[in-house]
Amino acid sequence: MLVTLLVSLIIIEFVFFVRHTIKSDTDDNSKESSQKYSKESQKFQSTSYQSDDVVADAFIAVVKLTPDLHVLGDGVKERMKEYAYNTLKKIDGPAGEGRTSRFANRINQREQIKVKELEKNVSAKIKSNFDFQYKKEILICMWALAYADGQATLDQQKLISIIGKAMGLPYTTCNKVETMFWQRMKAGKFGDYKEFEKRRNKWFEDEAERKAEKEFEKKRKENSNTNYSNSRKTNHSNLSPELQKAYSVLGIEPSASIDEIKNQKKKLLKRYHPDLFANQGEEMIKKATKKAQSINHAYEIIMKNV
Repeated sequence: MLVTLLVSLIIIEFVFFVRHTIKSDTDDNSKESSQKYSKESQKFQSTSYQSDDVVADAFIAVVKLTPDLHVLGDGVKERMKEYAYNTLKKIDGPAGEGRTSRFANRINQREQIKVKELEKNVSAKIKSNFDFQYKKEILICMWALAYADGQATLDQQKLISIIGKAMGLPYTTCNKVETMFWQRMKAGKFGDYKEFEKRRNKWFEDEAERKAEKEFEKKRKENSNTNYSNSRKTNHSNLSPELQKAYSVLGIEPSASIDEIKNQKKKLLKRYHPDLFANQGEEMIKKATKKAQSINHAYEIIMKNV
């Protein structure tokens, strides 16, 4: 009877010990698992937040490359805001609205995005952390932002290519993403396509006008220089000995244009810079210095009389 009682007590204590041990291990594993999940969650949230910043930087970078951004109407900037919102909402959910507001506030701010630094951040924070779908939406939005005023410039196209490569996308894939953008554009995903066509045609008209103005200004300057040279040809026989010597030092004719005079001076100073004679002895350095001084003196005399 006593033996039976002792055996029973031993069995009860053993069962209690086993149950307690199992519970303790389970609690520890649960706690460890919870902590691990929490760390992974924090890591993801941190990565997501940083990547969102990088995405905003990429969006702003392509926006800042828009010609004459500071004088564009509110319509263009509203389109940019809408494009960014639709993309951020798709990839970030409800948080996209707040991030769109921050993006919109940066459009009118004076800031410069360093492309090399942006490329490095994109590679570090997006390349391995997000899938193709995420990266695709970023590039498509960048194309939309570039075309918000009607036409994507070469600089904008280069930037989009750089960002695509930094995200780990091959060149052929980036081209496919551009095709996807055009498919969405023509399907009206970025507003009325006919209106976009009007904006694009207007851009080309304005660009043609800008080129015409530049060409006109170029010809005006050429004609001005020609007229100046012609007037000089008729008067150079009356030049003073000092002025004739100055032209001789520079090795140019009195009929030379102002641009020709400036270019010749730069050319000669580059040729006779004393530093170029540093290994040829003190005497050569002195001669080069004296020659450079005479070139500058001759240039000053000529410019006083033009």
